[in-house]
Amino acid sequence: MSLKMRKDDLAYWMIEDDFHSIPTVHNPECYICKDPEFAQMGLPLCYPCYKCGAHVPADDDICDNDHCQQDMDNPAFAEAVSKDETI
Repeated sequence: MSLKMRKDDLAYWMIEDDFHSIPTVHNPECYICKDPEFAQMGLPLCYPCYKCGAHVPADDDICDNDHCQQDMDNPAFAEAVSKDETI
């Protein structure tokens, strides 16, 4: 069950922070795309597929059109791997 964050929560500042990311892709069904707190916490965000430009969830390597991103020709995937980020 999800509870609304209370103002005395130590992470509440993120909700009131004026930081907003500009998504490069968006899927209205994606829980990462729907939650602006992912960007505010500095977590990896979804990115476009290198083959077709479709949405690739930040926590997966398959785009919405079933293209696998593990091919190192994908600049976004290669950069994330080089930075040792979790996708």
